[in-house]
Amino acid sequence: MPRPTNYNDLINKHLDGFHETGVNGFFRVVSNSLNHQNNLADNKANIMISINTVVITLVIGSSVKNMFDWSEFLLPIMLLLITSLVATVFAILTTRPNFKRGNVDQDYIDKKSSTFLFFGNFSSVTRQDFEDTMLTILKDEEYLYRCILADFYGQGRVLERKYRLLTYSYNTFLVGIVLSVIMFSIIKISGLFLVR
Repeated sequence: MPRPTNYNDLINKHLDGFHETGVNGFFRVVSNSLNHQNNLADNKANIMISINTVVITLVIGSSVKNMFDWSEFLLPIMLLLITSLVATVFAILTTRPNFKRGNVDQDYIDKKSSTFLFFGNFSSVTRQDFEDTMLTILKDEEYLYRCILADFYGQGRVLERKYRLLTYSYNTFLVGIVLSVIMFSIIKISGLFLVR
């Protein structure tokens, strides 16, 4: 199947009568959705970082003060501390920037095989090359839309990684808090029976 040679052929073939405002609206909605999902992931990660650092601070502070009185609770305290630390690490990895510099040269641009919308792809070129390349992209509507779609795909891959790490963080925190409470309860209840 031959590729469409221009934007109008692409619209007529694949979008079946939709006009340019519909396409632009589509790109705007997808872009806003990806940005919203990215902000949501960062906010959730920040919540996990805040909660777990408070838990870690309280557990360490209280344990040091009451080390000899709470010696029987050492196992659940260590479990809570370790799982909170692991959950914090996953949350930090979620928000940590992951910069990869692309090796985009003139050959890539001439073949239209790379997107120039990601800053890592154009940060190593001169300003003149950047401007010339952007003007070339803007003159070729199909290449422009392919660059936008490739950028969406890249953002989606980043979001997939963020939400996977965020899931690990929440699951670790959930398991740690539940097991710690169960262990605290078992130790406390068994201690009451031993006293009698």
